[in-house]
Amino acid sequence: MTLPLAQPSAPRHGIWRLEIILLLALLTTALGAGGVLHFLKWQHDKQAHLAATETVLQEGEALLDTLNGFNMASATNLTPLRWRQFSTMVDSALSVRKDVQSISVSRDGVTLFHRQAGGLRDAPRPPQPPGMTPVDTTPGESETEMSQGSLEIGGVRQPVFVITRSQRLPDGSQVVTEATFKREAVGAEEQTARALVSSLFAFAVGVLILSFTVCAGVLLAAVARDRRREARARQEEHLAFSGVLANGILHDFRNPMSAVRLDAQMLGKELAHDDGFRPERVRDLAGRIARTMARMDKIFQEFLFLARPADERPEPVDLDQVVRECADTLAPRAEQAGVTLRALPHDPLPPAAAYPFALRRALLNVLVNAIQFAPRGSEVTVVLGRHDALLAIEVLDRGPGIPAPQRQSVFDMFVTGRPEGTGLGLFLARTAVRRCGGDIQALARDGGGARLRITLPAANAQPSTPPS
Repeated sequence: MTLPLAQPSAPRHGIWRLEIILLLALLTTALGAGGVLHFLKWQHDKQAHLAATETVLQEGEALLDTLNGFNMASATNLTPLRWRQFSTMVDSALSVRKDVQSISVSRDGVTLFHRQAGGLRDAPRPPQPPGMTPVDTTPGESETEMSQGSLEIGGVRQPVFVITRSQRLPDGSQVVTEATFKREAVGAEEQTARALVSSLFAFAVGVLILSFTVCAGVLLAAVARDRRREARARQEEHLAFSGVLANGILHDFRNPMSAVRLDAQMLGKELAHDDGFRPERVRDLAGRIARTMARMDKIFQEFLFLARPADERPEPVDLDQVVRECADTLAPRAEQAGVTLRALPHDPLPPAAAYPFALRRALLNVLVNAIQFAPRGSEVTVVLGRHDALLAIEVLDRGPGIPAPQRQSVFDMFVTGRPEGTGLGLFLARTAVRRCGGDIQALARDGGGARLRITLPAANAQPSTPPS
C-alpha cells in the first residue's frame, strides 16, 4: 500500500529562502534610502559651500567699499593723521572680523599701507599668492577679484582667500586695496547650515534604522507566526493522514481478504459435493488462498515502505507478471461478479521502472473498480503496450463509463460513484502510480464503458519526476 505522506504546506528551506529574500529586500531599500539621503546631504554641503564662498566675497567687497570710500579719493595726499584714522578703522575691522588675515593698500605697485592680524604695521606687501589671477584694470573703472593662495602665518603656510579691488584714479594712477581672508571664513559661514542639515541627516538615518529594525522585527514575528501555524497544520495533516492510512489499510486488505473468503467458500462447496471433490480444484483453490495470504504478508512489509528513505529508487518490473498476479488475486471476485478478466496478447515490452508493491496496489484498485462497474456477463480487458515514449497498461470495461467533467476528480480522495464505496480506490491507485514516476488517466471507450490508462517509464529510460 502506498499512501501520500503528510507534507507541510511549504518546505522549511522555502520559508527560510523567503525570509532571507524579504530581509535582503528590506535591507536594500534601507541602504538605498540611506544612499539617497547621503547624496542629498552631499549636494546640500556643496551648495552651502558655494553660498558661503559667495557670502565671504560679498562681505569682502563691502569691507573694501568702506575702505575705498575713506582713502581712495585722496590716496595721493593723505596726511599722517588721515593714515592713523585709516589704520584705526582697519584695526577695528580686524578686531571685528576674526577671519580677516590682512589688509593692504598699494599705488602703482608701491605698498602704502599693510596691516596684518597680530599687529604687524607697514610691513612690505607680501608676495602675490600662487595661483592669483593678475589684475586687469581699465582706466576709469574698478574691478573686484577673488582668488585662492597661501600665506605664511606663524611659520606655517595656510590657505587663504584674497579679495582685490583695483581702481584707476583721475590722475592716472592705479590704487589696489587687498583683503586676505582665512579659509575658515567660508567654513564659518557654512557651518550653521551644515550643522542643521547634519542634524536632520542624523535624525533621518536614525528614523531609517528604527524603521528597518521595526520592519525586520515585524517580519521575523510574522515568519515565527507562520511557522507556528505550519506546525499546527502539520499536526492536523498528520491526524488526517492517520485517518487516510487507516482507511487505506482497510481498503487494501479488503481485496485479498475478499478473495480468501470466496476461495474458502468455493473450497467448502467443493469438499461438500456428494459425489466427491475434485483434487485438482481443491489444489487450485488452496494454492490461491496460500498465494493471497503471501501477498497479504507483502502488504504488511509494504507498511514499512512508508518509513523508508525518500531517495529509494524504482526497480525493473515485468508488467506481464504484475498483470497475471493481479488477475489471479481477483479471479474469485470476478467469478462471483460474473465478469471475465482477460489480458490481450502484445508485442514484447521492456520492464517498467516502478515500485513492485505500489504498482500491484494501483493495478488491483483499477481492476476492482472495473469489476464493480462492469455488467454481469461482460469482459474486463487488460491491454499492455506503448504510449508515446512510455509503457502503458490500459484497463477497459463496459460499465457506465466516466463523464468527461469527472475524469479528473474521479481520482480525488473520497470521490465515489457507489453509495457503498469508500472513494479511496482510484485515489490510492493514482498516488501509487505517481510515486513510480508515472500517471493515470480516465478516458472514454468506443462503444461505451471506461478506459483507464496507466503510463510508466521504461526501466532503461530516465524516470520522469512524479507529479506533485
